[in-house]
Amino acid sequence: MTAPFVPNLKWHAKVFLVILLFCVAAFFCLSCLVSHLPQPYQKRVPAAETTPWLN
Repeated sequence: MTAPFVPNLKWHAKVFLVILLFCVAAFFCLSCLVSHLPQPYQKRVPAAETTPWLN
């Protein structure tokens, strides 16, 4: 019988980095795809009155 797999800190860091890179790449790919959708499905710009901290 073999010893059970016990992940160390280095393994956790590699897995976390892979998951983080995948999420960032997915976000930018989906953001690019959404920005090229036709008019009713594009991103909306919130009104200045509803988001004063963005002005």
